[in-house]
Amino acid sequence: MKKSIFILTVLSFVFSTQAHAGLLFNYSQLMLKDLDQMNEMVLNKVEESKKEENGKIVPLKEALQAVYARPNDDQMIDKVVGPLRTQLDELDSWEKVLSQLTDEAINALKNPKAFKPAVQVTYMVFLENLLSEVKPYLKTDGFERKLAERVRNAKIEVTKEAANERSLRTMKKSTSPSELANKILTEVPVTPAKTTESSAHSAASGQ
Repeated sequence: MKKSIFILTVLSFVFSTQAHAGLLFNYSQLMLKDLDQMNEMVLNKVEESKKEENGKIVPLKEALQAVYARPNDDQMIDKVVGPLRTQLDELDSWEKVLSQLTDEAINALKNPKAFKPAVQVTYMVFLENLLSEVKPYLKTDGFERKLAERVRNAKIEVTKEAANERSLRTMKKSTSPSELANKILTEVPVTPAKTTESSAHSAASGQ
């Protein structure tokens, strides 16, 4: 019995360690970083990626997660994400990495007992910023809309501990990222694609 408890404890520790490994900083640490510091972090990770023979994506993924996990009240994402987008596009991995980071955040928030409140809030902020960034592209049934739908369908519930953590540090109330996703998906319905026939008719009418 004691052996079983020991094994479960070790496995729980390993899972927790692995789950935390992807975060360079939590949201409250990122809040303290200004534009120069965020730019420096991004450029350092880009250089680190370029020097890697294998695993070029890992430093870029870490930096992208940090950029999206920083509260974006000052609209800093647009100011610093460019080099990461460029490098990931060159590696044909932008959508893949964003998808992986979305799944990581969802899985963490669906299993909150394995994560400290500050980590839970970090993943919440990541998803909030993700939803804000993809909102302009939701009119088509493409990659961005599928990401938002994945967040909505996860039915994430904010824990009391995470809500208290965020309220104390930022004076902000917490809303489930799934509720936010549902709201923007409702606000931005898919624009029906024009059929070939209707397009041809329009072209003929214009002649």
